[in-house]
Amino acid sequence: MTPSARQFFSSLALGLLTTGLTTGAAPAFAADSGTTESVLAKFKDEPSVQDVQGMVLEYSKTDNHYVQNWLAASKDAGWLPTFEVDYGYDNGYTESFDYADGTVSSELLSSSGISLKNSVTAKVKWDFSKAVMSSNTIRVISDTQSIVKLRDKILDETTRLYFDRRRLQVDMLLNEGDAKTQMKNELRLEELTAQIDAYTGGLFTKALDRKK
Repeated sequence: MTPSARQFFSSLALGLLTTGLTTGAAPAFAADSGTTESVLAKFKDEPSVQDVQGMVLEYSKTDNHYVQNWLAASKDAGWLPTFEVDYGYDNGYTESFDYADGTVSSELLSSSGISLKNSVTAKVKWDFSKAVMSSNTIRVISDTQSIVKLRDKILDETTRLYFDRRRLQVDMLLNEGDAKTQMKNELRLEELTAQIDAYTGGLFTKALDRKK
């Protein structure tokens, strides 16, 4: 390249750089970032992933406040007494026998000897050791561990379904495709929506309908 050509291209590059600086032209990645934000903004009226997770916890009754309430109730139950009620009935029959010549007379029971007695006894007992740690509390703690494992599992699954659905929505928005592809994507979108609905008891679809 001749010196004059090098000087020409250097001047051209300097001029483009100066123009970009003076006009405040944004770098290429800024434009891409703006496009990403505008695409995601299309779904701003839909429930967020945090909203969906809250629906799952409420529907499955695995939210932390349910667990705490169960533990508190099991401890409070230890302060409750046990009740015992005994009922007694004494007919008080007295029997008299008359012996004559080795035989028993026909009168075996004298009605005048009947005395009826009824009694009721009530007992209330407290076992204060159960207020500290009862079998109910131990069972609730054991059940809680199972509930926490279940909660983590369904939250992981629901979160995965949520973002699978969102990625599909973005792909459908940016890449229309042919009629066959569109139909396939629509069916897949309905499938993912139904799966999330199964974990939320239909709350997800209800939230989508309210946003429309």
